[in-house]
Amino acid sequence: MERESLPHIPNIPTTPEQVLREKQPETKEAEPLTPEQVKEQVSELLELSAARAEAGKHAREAWGGLTKAEREELKSKGEDAVAAHLETARLDPELVEFRETTLEEYDNRIAELSSHPQVLEAYKDRFGELKETLGRAISYEHLQQEKDAVQKAEEKLQKLYEKIGKAPGPIERKKLTALSDRRKEIGEDLKSFELDPKTIDMLRRREVRRMQHDLNRYSFAETESRQELIREVLPDLLQGAPVLFQGETGSGKSQLAKYISERYLGKTPTIVSVSEQIKESQIMGSRGLEAGQTVFNYSEFVKAQKEGRPVILDEVNLMPHEFAGLLHDLLQKRVGDVWVHPTTGEQIPITAPIMATANLKSERYKQRYELDVATLRRFIGGAGAREIHYLDIGKKDKEGNPIAPETLKILSAVLADRHGEIQWSEEEALQKVEELKRFVQACRKIQEDFTLSVREGGEESLARGDRLAFKELVITLKDQIEIMKAWKASEFKEPLDSIVLSEFFHKAEISGRAAKDRENMVKVFIANKLFQNAKPEDFKIQGLSPKAIRQWQGKE
Repeated sequence: MERESLPHIPNIPTTPEQVLREKQPETKEAEPLTPEQVKEQVSELLELSAARAEAGKHAREAWGGLTKAEREELKSKGEDAVAAHLETARLDPELVEFRETTLEEYDNRIAELSSHPQVLEAYKDRFGELKETLGRAISYEHLQQEKDAVQKAEEKLQKLYEKIGKAPGPIERKKLTALSDRRKEIGEDLKSFELDPKTIDMLRRREVRRMQHDLNRYSFAETESRQELIREVLPDLLQGAPVLFQGETGSGKSQLAKYISERYLGKTPTIVSVSEQIKESQIMGSRGLEAGQTVFNYSEFVKAQKEGRPVILDEVNLMPHEFAGLLHDLLQKRVGDVWVHPTTGEQIPITAPIMATANLKSERYKQRYELDVATLRRFIGGAGAREIHYLDIGKKDKEGNPIAPETLKILSAVLADRHGEIQWSEEEALQKVEELKRFVQACRKIQEDFTLSVREGGEESLARGDRLAFKELVITLKDQIEIMKAWKASEFKEPLDSIVLSEFFHKAEISGRAAKDRENMVKVFIANKLFQNAKPEDFKIQGLSPKAIRQWQGKE
């Protein structure tokens, strides 16, 4: 890739330059610094600049979204105007003061360091290097995005002709050929792209930061398999077709639906939690009295349809069959159609799609209904559903060994700091990485066995060969993320298996349940070289014998 093809990067002032411009500190004759001192102060300045971005965001949030210029304008109107704004927006004055003070402290230290010419010049040089590397990384990402878009357009056209049962004409064939040729051309460009170690590292850091951002904002992070799934369902959703996500508990169905709504449809969804006790009024609304007059109060479900917000029917297979008929008419509608409310007769334009989630029936969820064919057919994909699996289920390397690249990416993003680095020393890095891999491997084994138990009945007879039966409990990605957060909070001083004990086995919501499931989990963890020195009392599992633990540890 020629340097000239890099995207234009505007000449944006660095954070120290911006702070200096605003603070305008007194110029003092600076004493010369040694190269070591310059390096040390530039490193601190880089850290402060990154942290200041976060501090600035927190300050805006504390002020209800006001920019710094808007805050200054408000302050110029006097204390009464500030107090009125805070009261109207229901903002916490103490939090505002704290965020403002924190931001000011960052600015003061940045101004102090960058006021030295040697430090500022060295910082700008460092920034210049990063800027060029960033340009190359962005170019590569743009090519990837264009390839994905072209491939998506090509697949959409092909599926359309398959759906209507008609072969493409000469113009359509020309369009398909052009898309195919462009996709291949971009593929060749990507192959020839000279990715130097710095650019590769920049791409990795950017991916980590994107995941961190999405996890913080959406409690969800896109991986390759989830991106593929989103690409498949998004065209249907944009046309208003309903989508059903079905899979095991904790596989991320609800969070995926919420993420698609917020990130790709740009709307906060209305979530309807379905249960066996669901009432018609929760879907359609009900009559009530207002100022002595009988009125009809629409449900949040109907309000969402009227306001153009997507609806997520969570655990839709808890809905009794006889009740599902209420939805059949709605599920046949598409964006642009009109739905006539069965009670009020109001014509309601459909402006947003419906998504639904369904857990598979299991020992833990005996009350779940199998969705009837009539309901399933109203979702895209005929009489089926988009199946959501745990990440990395079934993935293997060339030698046939199980691997978990997507899970490891997400957990690594949780463990990393804002620069994309995990604060492990060189001496401990290899050990920690191996510890993390063993943990992920154990969690994946538990998820695989849980999946088979759910699909095949969860009977004790499933515990054959190296397969264990799990009737109720599984370690989800959410559980793993919480464990990683706690490990990071301990500054990695605690062994990972100690964190697993405190953040999972000792948690109140699971400690008293499913003793056999938890016992099997211990067995899996020990098989993956964790808990090598543990004792039965560490797990708080009634009936777990010392002999069993020693046998699993290979000590008997």
